Amino acid sequence: QVHRLVECLVPEVGMLSRHPYGNYVVQNLFQHGADDQRRRMAEALAKEIRFLGSESCGCAVVTAALTYAPYVARQVLAKSLLREPGLLVFMACTRYGHTAILQMLQLLDDDERKEVNRRLRSEARPLSVSRYGRIIVEHVEAFEAQLLSRASLGGA
Repeated sequence: QVHRLVECLVPEVGMLSRHPYGNYVVQNLFQHGADDQRRRMAEALAKEIRFLGSESCGCAVVTAALTYAPYVARQVLAKSLLREPGLLVFMACTRYGHTAILQMLQLLDDDERKEVNRRLRSEARPLSVSRYGRIIVEHVEAFEAQLLSRASLGGA
């Protein structure tokens, strides 16, 4: 019974994700839904990432998707965020968006992560003005320190 209800909601995931109450339904579907449903929902979110990332409710859903969707679907969603460079900085400065950015960074390979860090580093000033942006700046700096440490160990 619940499976059929969820199947009715999957096509509406984008609209529900932007709704003040519907976003909680979608977040719970990511936590407790079947893998196939979570995969299809994440794919649908990837197509609407520009709209979802610019809204508080949408950012909370993106965070849930980047946390609970199947791994391949999470990577697709993370890469869709990469294609929206202005969105990264905007989300990094918001309450729910910064957690999505942190989740996204964990899914990227080193080269992609370096590129994101470069983009975020170039926007350090606007990020440092925001409470949540400062968290992202600290994360970027820690990653860069880790890279330097690896390089010095490899060069020794």
